[in-house]
Parts: sequence; structure tokens; C-alpha cells
Amino acid sequence: MMHRMHPMHPPDQPLSRADRDRLDAQFRLDRVADLDGLMQRRQAAARVALDGLQCDRALPYAAGAGCTLNLFRPSTPGPAPALMFIHGGFWRSLDADLFSFVAPGFVEAGAAVAVIDYPLIPSVRLADIVDACFAALAFLRREAPALGLDPARLYACGNSAGGHLVAELLDETSQRQRGLPTGVLAGGCAISGLFDLEPVRLSFQNDALALTPAEVERHSPLRRPYRPCAPVIATVGGDEMEEFLDQNRRFAGLCAGAGAPTLHREEAGMNHITVVLDALAHPGHGLHQALASLMGLSGTGRRAAGG
Repeated sequence: MMHRMHPMHPPDQPLSRADRDRLDAQFRLDRVADLDGLMQRRQAAARVALDGLQCDRALPYAAGAGCTLNLFRPSTPGPAPALMFIHGGFWRSLDADLFSFVAPGFVEAGAAVAVIDYPLIPSVRLADIVDACFAALAFLRREAPALGLDPARLYACGNSAGGHLVAELLDETSQRQRGLPTGVLAGGCAISGLFDLEPVRLSFQNDALALTPAEVERHSPLRRPYRPCAPVIATVGGDEMEEFLDQNRRFAGLCAGAGAPTLHREEAGMNHITVVLDALAHPGHGLHQALASLMGLSGTGRRAAGG
């Protein structure tokens, strides 16, 4: 299935100032109202989760700096379905502690939640981050009996850069290349993901990321053969920038065209921060309920994302 892509821009030809300004605007949070207040509310919610839930904190899933996770487990007897959450931050910032606020609603419904850290650019390259996420997934599968998890019910969710990394984990070819069984994930939810990295490479974000054209081609699901192994929820805040809205639509189309049960959503009134803080993490919101349904939580019954 063909999708409109940003053409690869010749590395030796800089964008015009006007084009660069328009692209830079797509990856800033300038349009988010009361950003400082949202950041403070997010931090407070994370602290409530860390202080109030049973949590194995900074549990190593692989050797090396940054390869740890916070594992929140339900009080109900296992084995429990598990949600692996991958935070955003343009592959170069933020951490698992800050996103621990996603756990309470799912834990209360009977799921375990593993919020992972991963090594960040510039200490590593994007390929290393993808490998770390696969290592976390392999750890959860391998250690599932000891951790009280159901290895047949592992799900991945992430936002922004984490949404991109969820897409990488869902890829059937990537799973096979790492010796994991096809379908190791039972489903995935990519929130505000970036699936064509060329616009990122051309923006101010690349001053820190230093993505190369080869990395863009290798790590852009919209630029390579791609087949997700499980049902997919692809969503984005309805008030986000057009680049995120467009890439979400195209990724949903790619997944559906590859035969994966796919639910395409846009969360009305939500921005790049609140789509996680007030939609995913809120049991009363449709996004939370859609993922809980996919996971078979709270009596919803397990079903395909689109069914």
C-alpha cells in the first residue's frame, strides 16, 4: 500500500529558512496552553503512582546504562496481562519515573504495567534504542512466570518517540531477526508516533539527534516493508500539529493495508501532553477503554482492535 512520504532531502542542500521554520514548528510545544502547569500536573501524577502502587523500581532488563524498568503489579492473583509502556522525549530525554502515572488505571483493572527506560541519544544511536526495547520485551517474556505475568498477553504502548518504538516492536521481520516468536506481542498502541523520520531529520530536533539518511530509511516504518504482527491502535491528540496527525493517519493505513486489525483514532481536544495524561491514563476516557478492551481487562473481553 503506497502512502505519501516526505521526499528524502539531499543532505548537502539546506532547507530554505521559511521551509525550516514551518517544519520546526511541527516539533515544538508552543501551541500547548499552560505547558508549565501540565508538566507540574504530570510530575505530581507520576509521584502518586510511584508512592501509592506496589512497584519494583529500576529493575534491570539488560546490561548497560538506562536498561531498567518500573514494574507495577496488580493485587489480584496472576498470571496477569502486561502492558509495556515506552516514554517519549525524541529519543534523547525524559524517563520512566515521569511516565509512571500511566500505571494506576491499568493496574486497578488487573494488569501489570512495565514502564521502561532506555539509553538515550547522544550516548547511543537509534538502532541501540530499538535493540534495548526488544531486550525489555524479551525480558518480560522470559521472566514472565517469575514476575507473575502471562507471556501470551504482552502488549506495548508508547507516546511520541515511544509510539515510534512501539511500531518497531510490532514489526514481524524485526521480531524474527531477534529470535523472538512472531506474535510475541498480543497488541500495540502507538500514541502520537513518528513513523517517517525524514521530517525530524530536517528539523531543529536533528541538531541533537544527528539522524542520517540511512537511519531514517532503516527506522521509518512508512519507508520500508512493514507488517505488524498483532492488532494495532494508532492514535493522536486531535489538537496536535499536522505532522503528527498526518503520520498517524498514514501509519494506521499502512497497518490496515498489511492485514493487521487496526483502530485509527484522534482524541478530540487532546494535545501532545494530555493525550497521555488525560486520555490514556484516565479510565473514563475512550482511549484507555479501547486499550483495556484490547487487553481483555475489566470484563471487556479480549478482541481485535478494530472489532
